[in-house]
Amino acid sequence: MTKQTASRSEITLPLLIDYTDVLFPSLTKQTDVTAEARASTTTDNPNDIAKTKVLWVVQDNETLLALDTQLKNQQTSKENEANAAVVPKFDVSTISDLMQQQVPDRYELVCFWLPTLPTELLQQYIPVLMRYRDLYAAHLLIALQSSINLKAYGFTPFDILSEQALDIDHITENTSLSEDLSSTSATLWQFNLYDYKQLPNWLNADYWANPENWGKHRW
Repeated sequence: MTKQTASRSEITLPLLIDYTDVLFPSLTKQTDVTAEARASTTTDNPNDIAKTKVLWVVQDNETLLALDTQLKNQQTSKENEANAAVVPKFDVSTISDLMQQQVPDRYELVCFWLPTLPTELLQQYIPVLMRYRDLYAAHLLIALQSSINLKAYGFTPFDILSEQALDIDHITENTSLSEDLSSTSATLWQFNLYDYKQLPNWLNADYWANPENWGKHRW
């Protein structure tokens, strides 16, 4: 993939991976949760407090193994960099395994990479997409074939290549996934918990029963 041939409406998996790296700092700002608040509500381990969790969901085990290897290599590389920023923890899963989870975890970011999902199978997976949209993901990205439209489910189309913060030249020169995964493209849909609708005037600390707790708890 090159900058000249990349479609404005289609993305590849390497491009999506690099976009999540760009997106990560803004997610930590959006949550506006202090380390102390997270320590009291989510974990007893201080080493886990500052690490945002990301979930990657794919369609089959072959893609899962390739993606897991790529993400681990990138994570190791970043952790070894001098003055490296906090690297988010990540999980990977197939969508079939995800549907069988009885008690899902919550994530700051969930990415569904399903570019080969047949249209006729979409309805089978709509419940799990809605579950993460409503309950388990602050920011949700879903990559599907271009013939599938998710507007009816509250998602909006999203063009990564229009993002000014994204260095496309750098991304296209530093992709190391297999050729098959790199050449597969999809259309991206998103749902952001923090901006999917305009906040009403009354939703602020002035009307909060306990103003001292405002902004400290997401759920």
